[in-house]
Amino acid sequence: MPKKALDPKRALDIRRVPLAKVEPWDKNPRGIKTKDFDRLKKQILKLGVYKPLICYEDKGRYVVLGGNMRIRALKDLGLKEVEISVVKPTSEAQKIEFALSDNDRAGFYEEDKLAELVIPHIAELDLSDFKIDIGEPVDLKNVIEKFGPDLGEPKEQEFDENIETTNECPKCGYKW
Repeated sequence: MPKKALDPKRALDIRRVPLAKVEPWDKNPRGIKTKDFDRLKKQILKLGVYKPLICYEDKGRYVVLGGNMRIRALKDLGLKEVEISVVKPTSEAQKIEFALSDNDRAGFYEEDKLAELVIPHIAELDLSDFKIDIGEPVDLKNVIEKFGPDLGEPKEQEFDENIETTNECPKCGYKW
């Protein structure tokens, strides 16, 4: 793949702003379970805020495209100011790209190397503070293809009723 030059207009624009001017993106498709939210807050209390939220400016406010769970945690923890990285999406599609990119899984943990890294320090670490994902990334296209034209309902799965199977109900003899 040929290298593409980085657009100088895309340089980092990091700002420290009042958290009251930062709001979650109303189209954010991610959720979080209560125990994971509590774990996130615990990590923030322990490690601090070490990466900015990804936001775009809208009428004097900042909308979070990347870090929607963190903004909830930061507000819950009573933080007054936060660093944000301001991006300038040119379309709704580009807002989606920023949000997806912030949560993209480009890399993966190599289990043996991870174990070699962690084991010497196991007494100093609370492993319940962290969850890792060692599975293979899933293409977004594959997720979207599960849904029909209105994207709200899964497509009906097509199947051939004449396929021979080995499944049979022991009571009635129904085969599936």
